[in-house]
Amino acid sequence: MEEKISFERFLFGEGNEIRIDDMEFCVDRILELPKIRPHQLQKAVNLSSEYCKLSDFRQRLLEKSKKCPVLIYQLYKRGILVFEEIEPFLKNDHTFLLSYYFRKEINDFESFIKSKHIYDDIDESFFENENYLDQLIEYGYIQSSIEYCLKYDVLDDLLNIDNFNQEAKWSPFEWSNKPEYLDLLSFSGFFGSIKCFKHLLMKGFEINDNVQSMVVCGGSFDLFHLCQETNIDFKSRL
Repeated sequence: MEEKISFERFLFGEGNEIRIDDMEFCVDRILELPKIRPHQLQKAVNLSSEYCKLSDFRQRLLEKSKKCPVLIYQLYKRGILVFEEIEPFLKNDHTFLLSYYFRKEINDFESFIKSKHIYDDIDESFFENENYLDQLIEYGYIQSSIEYCLKYDVLDDLLNIDNFNQEAKWSPFEWSNKPEYLDLLSFSGFFGSIKCFKHLLMKGFEINDNVQSMVVCGGSFDLFHLCQETNIDFKSRL
């Protein structure tokens, strides 16, 4: 238990170098990091790069590769993992998304992907457009979408959007165990997009418990304090 606590502290930036005894636990914690802190992908990549020196960690990470396609791809781009060791795991039934990250490396990809299980909530039209697909893999969203604006805090593009009566949809390429759709203010709060968040407040969006929950998950102290100040100001007017 002490080793697990030490590793978790290290994972969240509060500890020093430690010895890993429970490899399964360590891999699972690294895979969870970007789900609860969306801007921690690079931290997960850095940690994985270091621990991939351990053969057991490397093997466990690849065994669970379908849960973290973007992490595997980033490690591949860094040269930490090579395609030859990733390829056997692409043959698993539920590696549809992961396979698309490596579509240029897979021989006869068109035939290969037909054998994969496709998740019911995936819009297959994205996979028919190479430009869209590249954007999904690189950013999680198409650059013209409202989700892209809210995730990357692109206020200038958000100002050109007329319809705010919609919800944001989670990308299949995103690491998230959140609901399939989320209101725009909660979505921007989750990604810590303070400029877009403030703009949505000006548009009449209100901070509720769900918004505050997503802000806490996102880990933005500035937005957390803004929520507190807004709620205090609102209560003072009652």
